[in-house]
Amino acid sequence: KKSGYGGQTKLVFHKKAKTTKKIVLRLQCQGCKHVSQHPIKRCKHFEIGGDKKGKGTSLF
Repeated sequence: KKSGYGGQTKLVFHKKAKTTKKIVLRLQCQGCKHVSQHPIKRCKHFEIGGDKKGKGTSLF
């Protein structure tokens, strides 16, 4: 045995915090006011009603 080396010798994995949040739609029933939440994919920027990116379209 190695003498004089205390502490953990195996690596400890430090998990990084997530940089994005899931976009959630809150849908409410008009009759009974029941609220249901539907998650969409993770994204950094979210725009409601924005122009969609099409294939072969230029930015100019």
